[in-house]
Amino acid sequence: MPKLSIIVTAYNVAGYLGPCLDGILGQSIRDIEVIVVDDGSTDGTAGIIETYAAADARVRPIRFEANTPGGVGPAANAGLAAATGDFIGFADGDDLYDPQMFGTLYDAAVTHDADLAMCRYHLMDDATGELAEPDEARYWQPYRETTAVTLDTARRSELLRFIAVPWRKIYRRDLVERVGLRFPEGDHFFEDNPVHWAAILGASRVVMVPDYLCRHRVARPGQTMETADHRLPQIFAHHDTIRELMRREGREDAHRGDLLLWLATQLAWVSARAKGDVVRGLYDMLVPIVAQYDAAEIDGFCASAAPFGTAPLLKALTRQDFPTFRAAVEARGSAVAEGARPGRTKGTSLWALGWYHLRHSGLRRTARLTGRYAVERLGGAGRRGPGKETNGVTQKDLMMGLVVLQREVRQLREEVAELRRELAEARAPRAEPGPQEADRGDG
Repeated sequence: MPKLSIIVTAYNVAGYLGPCLDGILGQSIRDIEVIVVDDGSTDGTAGIIETYAAADARVRPIRFEANTPGGVGPAANAGLAAATGDFIGFADGDDLYDPQMFGTLYDAAVTHDADLAMCRYHLMDDATGELAEPDEARYWQPYRETTAVTLDTARRSELLRFIAVPWRKIYRRDLVERVGLRFPEGDHFFEDNPVHWAAILGASRVVMVPDYLCRHRVARPGQTMETADHRLPQIFAHHDTIRELMRREGREDAHRGDLLLWLATQLAWVSARAKGDVVRGLYDMLVPIVAQYDAAEIDGFCASAAPFGTAPLLKALTRQDFPTFRAAVEARGSAVAEGARPGRTKGTSLWALGWYHLRHSGLRRTARLTGRYAVERLGGAGRRGPGKETNGVTQKDLMMGLVVLQREVRQLREEVAELRRELAEARAPRAEPGPQEADRGDG
């Protein structure tokens, strides 16, 4: 049994697969098996795989005679069924991997007895080779060195916000078997989302490795992420899958707010790209999903925490008002076309996100999160390491969180006054939130 199985999924990547496999076979960790699954390629990919398999006994080819519907699910699952390693990792056949990547992740996972290890990555433009940072840098700020994290509700909420991609992680076999880790199969895409949720919900310990150890190719012709057709709304097919995962792990109440935030974040990305008939398909997909949240829940979320200008979209979906929804989508598309990056609107500040968490997740958890975030951002004496979080809630925690969450000095007096009033009201009935409230999901 090898230490690590690396599953490489490939479809019509003949021009990229050689460098990818060279990087994987040249890894510093030698005790590996490399399962390369060809999802019915027609461009010579299969021949490249056979050549590598003949030259290196660690390569195990699996070939589908025809391309499977949807995305990578069937190919990845075939690799999972064949894998025999103590840990399992994934690779895209067109990406590039540092020779130290899998060895670094394996050593970190073993050293810290972790179920899962993950690293950072760069986006690499296919045409220019230019490297860019994916939109998760802020989430890595507490993890400036390799850090083992024992997962509680708050930590799970943090890690669920990371980009879901599986090819910068390795998974302990016990975790894979315990949660039944598999990719959804069907005529849909973006299957990495439920896989990420299943792993984080089921893991007990994760090790974060802040090194940039792989380069993910973007803007390649035929790539799913570059599409703007009917496949875009299919990401929301995973909402109910994720919700069922939460129920199965007994974490639906704790992470309901996280799922709503996931829904809004994906809506921001998809709505900025949807055009024509795709807008109607997006609306029809989302109406029954949004209906799973009551109107008051959506209103509260829109008032204070809906990210990236999604509040008008969510409200239109709640009212089942397609004309308003379409107009809001078209406005977002125009802004992107004019060069405006889809981002948080002026009316949805980081402070508002924190305020939403305070109202819906309890005082203790919100203060712990914002206090830790503030210390990491502002530095200074007394910095707590990621693994040295304290449970106490202090005025300093709240104030530091506010400073980070809202930089506008002219509003700071009003915000602090409002926060103090809320704090006084929260403390009036009882001195501390009860255990159930303290462990509720970070919304």
